[in-house]
Amino acid sequence: MFLDLQGYGRGPEESAPPPRRISPQGEKIVIWLLCLNMLLLFLAPIGGGTVLVTLFELLRHLL
Repeated sequence: MFLDLQGYGRGPEESAPPPRRISPQGEKIVIWLLCLNMLLLFLAPIGGGTVLVTLFELLRHLL
């Protein structure tokens, strides 16, 4: 005796919900954040280097 189990336990096939899209205002915010991060990528090491140089000079002056 042969029992056909093709499709056993399957319900109606559900389609996946469409992917969410970002709003135009959200796109502008993301672009501004990316630009800010790119700017800080170049400015932060310069600022950090300036702070370190200042600390080294203070330590050298004190010692």
